[in-house]
Amino acid sequence: MPSEKPKTHRMSAWLKTKAEGNAASSTISPASDSSKPAVSKKGKSKKQRPKTMAELADKYQLYQQAVQHPRKEVRNLDRIYRKLNSRYLDSGSRRASSGTGPRKDGCNTEVKTSRHKDKECEDDTDGEYVGRRQAYSLREDFCGTAVLCMEWVSSSPSATRYAYGVDIDPEVIEYACEHTIGRDSHGLTSDDRIKLVCADVFDVHGDDSKVQGNKHTGNRTVPRTDIIASFNFGICYFHKRQDLVRYLKHSLGNLNDFGLLFCDLFGGHEAVRSGISRVRNVGTFRYYFRQGNFDMLRNTTRFSLSFRMQDGSMLKDCFTYDFRVYSLCELREAMLEAGFDDVCVWISAKDSVEELDESESESERENKNENESDYERSRKKKDSPDFGAFEELILPAEMPESFNAYVIGVKLPA
Repeated sequence: MPSEKPKTHRMSAWLKTKAEGNAASSTISPASDSSKPAVSKKGKSKKQRPKTMAELADKYQLYQQAVQHPRKEVRNLDRIYRKLNSRYLDSGSRRASSGTGPRKDGCNTEVKTSRHKDKECEDDTDGEYVGRRQAYSLREDFCGTAVLCMEWVSSSPSATRYAYGVDIDPEVIEYACEHTIGRDSHGLTSDDRIKLVCADVFDVHGDDSKVQGNKHTGNRTVPRTDIIASFNFGICYFHKRQDLVRYLKHSLGNLNDFGLLFCDLFGGHEAVRSGISRVRNVGTFRYYFRQGNFDMLRNTTRFSLSFRMQDGSMLKDCFTYDFRVYSLCELREAMLEAGFDDVCVWISAKDSVEELDESESESERENKNENESDYERSRKKKDSPDFGAFEELILPAEMPESFNAYVIGVKLPA
């Protein structure tokens, strides 16, 4: 009969087996157990930081709310076009018989005022422009997100208005196609009435045919138009005068027999100052305008636009511009040199600007506004950051603190 092993021997064998098992389990790779994720020694991973309002913001929407006023611009285009159409075309036969007409020096004193009342809309007679009061086609150079094009076609309940936008930046053209162009306020599909071209403005030429194709077209030819709007201070991108004159000549060839080139321009005493800073509340965000140093040798300045959101986050220097500062006289002379028959200037001036004190808290500002008298509020409203109505500049005038202007090149039928 076999002898029984001592208990001590069995106990030592059991301890040896358990130790080997623990050692084996400790050498197993974490990757072998796919059901359990690896946990760092520092504990669970941190939660992802929520995005700020600035990171979620649409910078183009902020720009439109802070800077652009397309409805007001379209009303100005309509009003000025009808007035100048009445002035030049209705009295054209009278000027021809008297031997007078638009002077090449830009002076148009013989037609300072028009005795003809503006009419809303009269169709062309036998294809001629006599009696016509309304522009039907618009080309917007440097169009950006094409909000002016959209407002142009939306301003007419009938499908008689067309708009063509040109911009060299593919990002803003794609944005305009995705966010701007759609159905207008009258429920009409505007895709067929708006064409956008991503190209240099010098590469897009006008002819007498209509563009076929999609709204985002690569075609470098668009129809000639009644109006060309070079807004957003587009001409200030041309730092050299020869480039400016070249663009004006190019625009002259892209207009209809009676056509107007609108160029907006900024100026005043502020335009040649350095280090101007301005802040304005716009709805749910704050708009910051910065003007850098003015280079008096080249007549250039740098602008930057920033936006601060309600949570304190900021889109700093979201848009920056290096502009040539042209005077009204320089632009008028350049238009006449380019071949325009006449040049008119419409101006909106202001002598003071309301600025926000960044050191004040929101509660302090609210209490200050509540304690203002009606007179103080009326003065503040008068000196609001928005410019007033545009009026034609005919007589000599003193330089205001700041102004926006339309310098309008007039092309008359041959």
